[in-house]
Parts: sequence; structure tokens; C-alpha cells
Amino acid sequence: MKNNFKIIFYDKNNKEVDLDYQLHDSLVASKWFKKIKHLKNIPIDGIESELEDVNDLQKIYNELCLFAGIQSKIFSKVDQALLNDFHKLYEDLHDVLSKKENNSILYKFHHSIHYNEHGNIPENKKNITIGWGTKEGPLTEIFPCNTYYDQSLIKNNIYLPWAELGKKPLDYWKNKEPNDQLRINQLCRPHTTLRSKFFISCKDIIPKVLNFEFIKWFDQYKENWLTHHNILKWNELDEYSAPLLAIANHKEDITNLKFLKILI
Repeated sequence: MKNNFKIIFYDKNNKEVDLDYQLHDSLVASKWFKKIKHLKNIPIDGIESELEDVNDLQKIYNELCLFAGIQSKIFSKVDQALLNDFHKLYEDLHDVLSKKENNSILYKFHHSIHYNEHGNIPENKKNITIGWGTKEGPLTEIFPCNTYYDQSLIKNNIYLPWAELGKKPLDYWKNKEPNDQLRINQLCRPHTTLRSKFFISCKDIIPKVLNFEFIKWFDQYKENWLTHHNILKWNELDEYSAPLLAIANHKEDITNLKFLKILI
């Protein structure tokens, strides 16, 4: 069938493993699949695909400052206040540096910020992420992705990740960002960017009830925020789920597999 495809992986013995998928019947999945047809023979981006080491924030920050032509500073500890400041620096530099050639350090810096926020410990890995970074170029489009969020994530199925220049509201609150409506509207983002990037879930995930303290805090700003972004609601599905793109026709344990290519 034309909407069936394979993803080829390497196992721990460098042996190829081919796994079958069927495209989900939805507009968001159809749009994603058209992008993948253009990119299937283009090498994936190591940073976007979470293959590069982004643990050393000081080193990556120094490299960013050198690339941006700004003065770096030495920090004694990595805490949330520093990470918030660095995220603001990333936002401020993005429009200029994203237009420069060989700008991968900008995105490595962004990934390092979130790595140090969330502590991506390998044994807690929830998915395999595949992205092409700036190589996807004009294939990125604005699309109301939140309306396609599924009720849960199913192991081995393929989903579209949230990929905005900002933070989800729950992360904004956890990161102790400013209690300011203008900043919330600016930095908190719904899922409106449809990229070629995707992830394969390594486990079943049922969205949990949102933290009561978060709900109480967000209620002060929610109505204005929803209106600002022209969306109708925001709940646990928007925080913890994602749009379904393709259904796995296999039951392989993909946890330790390495992506090789897509066959369409």
C-alpha cells in the first residue's frame, strides 16, 4: 500500500533491522508524510536527533559566544535561574544567528539548556527522536497541531513532537519563569509548527492529571493566553501527548536501536 513504509535501524551488533509502519489517516499525518518523502535520502541532523553530547553547558555556551561575537562568562553552578537567562539569550540571538552559515552551535546551545533542565538520563529514555534541523528549510509550516493530539502515546508508534521557540506552560511554571502575562504570552507556546521531525515512542504513556498548583497558577493567565494564541483549550493532552503520525506493524523493542534510514 502507498501509505506503508519501513524504518531501518541498526541493532547493537550493527545488524540491520527493518520495521513496518502504516501512515495514520489524518491531515497532520498526511502533511508530515509529504515532507518525509522529500527528506528520506538526506542525512539526519545529529543535534536535532539527540545523538550529540550536549551535557557540557559551559563549553557549548563559550562556543556560542565566540560564534555570536559576544563576551562569555564563567558560571559556578547550573541552576534554573541561569538556564532561564540562557534561554532568553537563545531567543534574543535566534533571529540573527539562524540566518548565518554553519550555525549548529545555536541549536546545540538550546538543546544543552533543556538537557540540563530535564536531565536526559538514558535509562529513562521515552522515545527515539529523528530530525533534519535546518535541512528541512521551507518544508516547515504553520499548522494547528494541538487539535490532533492523541489520547495517549503507544509504544512503537510515531508521533509529531512539539517544536516551538519557547516552552509549554507546565515547563514555564516549573522553571519559575516570570509571573507576567506579556512574557507568558511570548514564551509559552501551543503546538503550531509542523516540522518533519518525529519521534518513536519507546513506551506507552497515558497523560496524567496536571499538577493542581500549576492549574491554580495558570488560571490567572490562561484565558488571555488562549485568546492571544487563538486556541480553545489547554489540558493534560497538550502537555503530555502528541499527534499520531504512523502506527507500528511490529512489536520490536526499539529502545537500543539506532536509526539508519526510511524506505518509502
